Amino acid sequence: MSQPLRLLNNPAQAAAIVGRFAHPGRAKNGTSYATVADYCESVDELPQIAPLDGDLKNVQRPWAAKTIVAQVPPPARLLEIGGGEPIVSGFLAELGYQVTLVDPYDGAGNGPTDYERYREQFPHVKIVRDYFRPDLGTLAPRSFDAIFSISVLEHIPPDALASCFDAIGEFLAPTGTSIHCFDFILQGAGDTYDYVQAQQILAEQARVTGVPNDISFNEFLQELRADVETFFLSPQGHHYWRGGRPYPDFPFRKVVSLQTVASRTKD
Repeated sequence: MSQPLRLLNNPAQAAAIVGRFAHPGRAKNGTSYATVADYCESVDELPQIAPLDGDLKNVQRPWAAKTIVAQVPPPARLLEIGGGEPIVSGFLAELGYQVTLVDPYDGAGNGPTDYERYREQFPHVKIVRDYFRPDLGTLAPRSFDAIFSISVLEHIPPDALASCFDAIGEFLAPTGTSIHCFDFILQGAGDTYDYVQAQQILAEQARVTGVPNDISFNEFLQELRADVETFFLSPQGHHYWRGGRPYPDFPFRKVVSLQTVASRTKD
């Protein structure tokens, strides 16, 4: 049996983190991309969820946590889609949030299968072992102040994205916030697919929240390419992603994290 995993030392540390990041101006609605400056802040301020092994999640996880704290202070009700190992959900629960995580734990998309272990390690996170979908009976409609995902949406087949966002629309509160970061191949194998998939993700985000996209996607990519601060997946991270496959079968590609935040206005 696994012992509960705690990421923070005491309630005072949790209160200090909330006080540090609970400023609405820090996390504006719109589309953005991960930066080195944001990552360095996370390493300094949130080392519990910002390791140094070069993976893209090292910038994505703390960005999501900081954005949630800025948008919806605890004890807000949160739902994470496909969280895998509940690092961020567990961290947010320690900050005082009510957190539900929905994940089938079936190994899809190289995801984990350790459902029982995670239940034991993160007892303050309500884990629903299922696919996130409309009419999910264990969830109440319009009951979550924020719904978020970290490196999940890019793994959803294009013909299933609308259903995923329909579920977000169903379970998100009338003034709730939809917060997502996802991997995006800027150059290399898979870039044509991701170019289309990313625009579909952003269009679905706009559809269910009623918040229109704030910039043309091509202009956004031009800004991303020109910015020296853009955070890219490292060679070490790529080696981890390669998973033992021969390099010619999985060559390096430039990968960034795209970020989208949209807050509903009450119907």
